[in-house]
Amino acid sequence: MLNPSSIPHEYYFGDMPGTLQYKKKVADILSLKLPNDDETCGFKLCEQSLENLNCILPVTQRKIKWKIILMMKMIKNEDEVHLKAALQNQSTGEIALLTSINNNEFFEREKKRKVKTISGSWYVGHFRMCAPVVFWRELQNRLQY
Repeated sequence: MLNPSSIPHEYYFGDMPGTLQYKKKVADILSLKLPNDDETCGFKLCEQSLENLNCILPVTQRKIKWKIILMMKMIKNEDEVHLKAALQNQSTGEIALLTSINNNEFFEREKKRKVKTISGSWYVGHFRMCAPVVFWRELQNRLQY
């Protein structure tokens, strides 16, 4: 079951607050019941590229081979862009769920911990990933078909 986040129209899948999610099972994601909520919160599909992978992948995960399953982007303003991603560990098949933001000031303003990404100019939030239902629906479709 997806749980409502403190961010309106965004939902999270399990885990305690303040935890990064690297080991989600495909079967568990496919079995999620999705709420009826068509609000996108401004998120749109974005290019699955090495450049975007480097913007979402924490430096601590650089030795693991990851594949992008889904990536969505929301441009909040000219100085702040958010990426939401589901990455698959090529060794275990497990799914990582991550949020990355290109603005360090966001983390200071929100008093949230962060981890630097491979790109060096983006940061992954050290918190469970929440996303609008459109993200979860598309993730289920990509994992199933």
